[in-house]
Amino acid sequence: MDDMRGDVQELSDFELTVYETVAEIDKGGGAADFATLGRLVGGPEEDLWAALGHLVSVNHVRSTDHGYVLASHDWAP
Repeated sequence: MDDMRGDVQELSDFELTVYETVAEIDKGGGAADFATLGRLVGGPEEDLWAALGHLVSVNHVRSTDHGYVLASHDWAP
């Protein structure tokens, strides 16, 4: 997979909220499963799937067997 990430400024407000929620869960050592994200972020299920798909495609988050975590990043935890 390409390590290039999309510019965070190109994310919608909803995508940024999803990203920040994944980051907060990841920071605590966990993975954000879809049900947890739905509960914490809210919004239509289709919008959440679309946001996660976009965040994965621009390499901000990645999918694991346990849920979503941050993709490789170059900033300190």
